Amino acid sequence: MEVDSGFFKRRWMDFRNGHSIYLAFIMSFANFILITYNFAIKETFLSGIFNNILAFILAFTVIYIPTAIVFGYWHRRNQYSVEVEAMNRENWQNAWISLVIMKMIEGTATLEEKEKVRVFFEGILKRQKKDHLIPEYKQVKDIEGHQFSP
Repeated sequence: MEVDSGFFKRRWMDFRNGHSIYLAFIMSFANFILITYNFAIKETFLSGIFNNILAFILAFTVIYIPTAIVFGYWHRRNQYSVEVEAMNRENWQNAWISLVIMKMIEGTATLEEKEKVRVFFEGILKRQKKDHLIPEYKQVKDIEGHQFSP
């Protein structure tokens, strides 16, 4: 019996994303509010203003969420492109596909390279259940006059 290591790697990625993006975020946000209340409010002169935790949670949320949105907007408008560029510099799939496309434009791509890229893209569409987006290919001749039937 052959074990698909890709299956386990994807489940590990799903676990990490679910944990870090959602569950740990919610827990750390609640923890942040409780710690802030206990150390910055409860034992200081601000305890007169926020005599219970619900009043503090309401005020905190009204101030904190819009502030976080402003920072998030700034990040998306200014920093995100830097992060995407850094990630693209490590993306071997994008580099490989771009190279084959360049070779196709130049007319130097082999039929084998074209076929590998086509199979790669079709595999993505099939895994994502987007089979309807896969075009039907007819047997054609490429620039060099070779038969090309995917």
